[in-house]
Amino acid sequence: MRTILLTSFLTSIITAPAALAIDLIGQTTSKSPQKIVAEVSGVVESTSAQRGDFINAGQTIASIKQQDFILELAKQKANVSLAEADLQLKNSIYKRYIELREKKSISPNELDIAKADYLSAQAQLELAKVELQKAELDLKNTQIQSNIQGHIVMRSVDSGAWVNQGDLLYTVVNIDTLNVELLASEHDLDELTIGQPVELWAESVPGQTLTGKIKRIGVEMDAQTLAYPVEIEIANPSGAFKPGMSIHATTTLSSAAASNSAISQ
Repeated sequence: MRTILLTSFLTSIITAPAALAIDLIGQTTSKSPQKIVAEVSGVVESTSAQRGDFINAGQTIASIKQQDFILELAKQKANVSLAEADLQLKNSIYKRYIELREKKSISPNELDIAKADYLSAQAQLELAKVELQKAELDLKNTQIQSNIQGHIVMRSVDSGAWVNQGDLLYTVVNIDTLNVELLASEHDLDELTIGQPVELWAESVPGQTLTGKIKRIGVEMDAQTLAYPVEIEIANPSGAFKPGMSIHATTTLSSAAASNSAISQ
């Protein structure tokens, strides 16, 4: 009788599930989307990139009419030349006044005035150089570029439109790496741990699965979903998974939870 009971107990352990799991659902989101804004005000001359286009880092995707910026640059270059000439003249006068003062041919006040004129000319040259740098930067910023490689997911500019500095023109996202936010019930939290492996798939991408690890587990319930957020970061080099996709996830229980569940069976 004892032999039968022992055999039955061992059989129940052997035939118990090897791994316990829970199923979660969620959604993919992009990581750090880049907001591209107008750095200068002006008329949009061209917009070569459209929503959904793939672009490279540094690629020009729109441009602002350059004529006024080219003229401003020429003006500031001329101002620097004038300031340099004025500084040279004031420097020559100041040095001459130093010699005259040593011979007591001019008063101390006249020397002080010459020095002040010289220092003022120096400051005017520095100011002119700053204005020149600004003009060069403004001209460069008429070419609107993306700092990252990715896809355009939002476009709010058309050729011929006037844009002001700071206006949002495009949003670009890179989907080589995606965030996945899963929704967990309060009952699931005890069975989830940071670093726990998760297998994910989407019905819109049949036959393809990704594996990630739990990165964060929320401590406050979302008021809209009435669930706790569980965040995972996944590599997506093929680009098969897109931001906004519904995601299914299966994860093995934490070791403690799995042991407790096995013992209770």
